[in-house]
Amino acid sequence: MKMVSKIALAATLVVGMNGAALVAPAFAAKKEKAADAAAPSLSKEARAAAVEVQTAMNATPKDLVKAAASLDALDAAAKSDYEKYLASGLRLALINAQTAGQPETQRVAALTPPLDAIIANPATPKTELGIRYNERAGFAFATKDYKLAAQDYMKARELGATDADLQLNIARSKVEAGDVAGGTADLEAAVKAEKAAGRKAPEAWYKYAFTRLTKAGLTEQADAWTAAWLTEYGTAPNWRGAIYTFGFQGPAAVKYSKNRIDLFRLLWATKSQAGQREYIDYADAALTIGLPNEAKTVIDEGLASGVIPKGNITATELQTRAKTGIAGSSSLAIKEKNAMGAPKGDLAQQAGDAYFGTRNYAKAIEMYRLCETKGAPDADRNNLHLGMALALSGDRAAAKTTLAKVAAEPNKAIARLWTVFVDAPPTAA
Repeated sequence: MKMVSKIALAATLVVGMNGAALVAPAFAAKKEKAADAAAPSLSKEARAAAVEVQTAMNATPKDLVKAAASLDALDAAAKSDYEKYLASGLRLALINAQTAGQPETQRVAALTPPLDAIIANPATPKTELGIRYNERAGFAFATKDYKLAAQDYMKARELGATDADLQLNIARSKVEAGDVAGGTADLEAAVKAEKAAGRKAPEAWYKYAFTRLTKAGLTEQADAWTAAWLTEYGTAPNWRGAIYTFGFQGPAAVKYSKNRIDLFRLLWATKSQAGQREYIDYADAALTIGLPNEAKTVIDEGLASGVIPKGNITATELQTRAKTGIAGSSSLAIKEKNAMGAPKGDLAQQAGDAYFGTRNYAKAIEMYRLCETKGAPDADRNNLHLGMALALSGDRAAAKTTLAKVAAEPNKAIARLWTVFVDAPPTAA
C-alpha cells in the first residue's frame, strides 16, 4: 500500500468504513446487573429509545429512518451526561451510515459535531478519549487542516491511543503542515519503533521521507533517508532509481555533471544498468574525461553480455574512439612508471583512474595511495576513487574509512552513496 493511501485510510477510518470504529457505548436491552453497572444513570425513557436506535441500526438492511426518529426521542429524553454521551455515540454511528458515499468533506462536516460532543462530555471514559482524538485528527487531515491534525494526533498519543499508524500520522501531518524536518524526525521514530517491534517499516515511508526532504532542499537528510531505504530495500531497480534521482535528473544533473563517471560506475557495481543506453552513456562519459581504457572496457562488456547488440552503430563508434584514444596515449605500465618518478601526485592519480577503468582495482589502489604520499592535487577526489576501488576489491572496512575522509560536495554526497553500497550491497528483487 502506498503511503498516501495508507494515511488517507487512517485519516478517514470513521468516515468511510462499515461503522466498526463508531460503535456506540455499550448498553443493555435487558435489566441485567452488568448492564445496569455499565449505565448507572440511564433512565427508563432513554434506555427504551436507545434500544430502538440500536435495533434499527442492526437490522438487515439498516432502518435508518426508524433509527433517526428513535434517536431524536433519545436526545429529548437525555438528561444526564451519560445519556448525552450515549446519544452522541449513536448519532455518530447513524450519520456515518446516512452519509455513506457522500464526498469526504461533507461527511466530515456532518460527523464532527457529535464527535466533538463526545470529546467534550465529562462522562466519556478516559480510555476512549485517545481513540476519539485520533478520529478527530483523521477528520482534520481529510480536510487538509494539517496543523490541527498534528495537534489532535499528538493529543491522541498523549491520551494513550495505540493505533498502529498513529506515529506515522503525526509525522505526515507535520510534514504537510510545513514542518518537514520535524515530521520526518517523527517518521524516523516510527521506523525505529517498527524495528523494535521486530517489523520492517514499509518501503513507502522511506520514499515519502526522502522525496519531501529533497523537495524542501534538505539534501543531507534526504541522502540519509535514501541510504536507509537502500539498506532495507536495496534491490537493483531501487539502486538504479536512487542513482538516477540522485545525479542524473533535474538540477542534480548539472550539479553532478563532472561526476557522472562515478555514478555510472555505481550503476555498474550495483548491477542496476538497465540496457544498452546506459552502457553507451557510461562509455561516452569515460571518453569525455579522457579514460579510453574504461570506455573500451564498458563497450566490450556490453557486447559480451548481449545487452548491446552486435553492429550497434553508436557502440561501434565509441569503441573506435576508445581504441584511438588508447593508441594515442602511453600504456598503463608507462603511466605507472611516470607516476612513480613524478615529484607530485597528479600522475599517480591519473594512473589510478586508468587502472580503475580496466577493473584492475589492486593497481588502482596502489596508484591512489602513491598519490597520497606525493600530495594529491584533489584529495577529495583521490579519496573518493580510492574508497571506490577498495570497495570493489572487497576491502569494505578500508573503503568505509577512506570514503569518510571525503569532505566537500559534490564528492562527499557521492561518497555517502558509495558507503551505502559498502554497507548494504544490492539484494535480489
